[in-house]
Amino acid sequence: MYSYWVYKENRGNEMKKMAFVTLKTVLAVILLSACLVLLNSCSYSVKVGKKCTPGSTEWSYLWFVKGESDLSKDNCS
Repeated sequence: MYSYWVYKENRGNEMKKMAFVTLKTVLAVILLSACLVLLNSCSYSVKVGKKCTPGSTEWSYLWFVKGESDLSKDNCS
């Protein structure tokens, strides 16, 4: 009789853990989807990686650019 109660209690704890993991996964997917939808309607683009402006006056690893730009890794000296 004791083993049945222990099994039943452990099964309840496992189901709570599984539900928590599933909830975290669902929330992460919703958050990523919302970010994707919001960023697709944005007029700016994001460039990642070391890029420089012509003449190497400015450089960065993350650029938010509106429209066309002359950012390039080749501009870095």
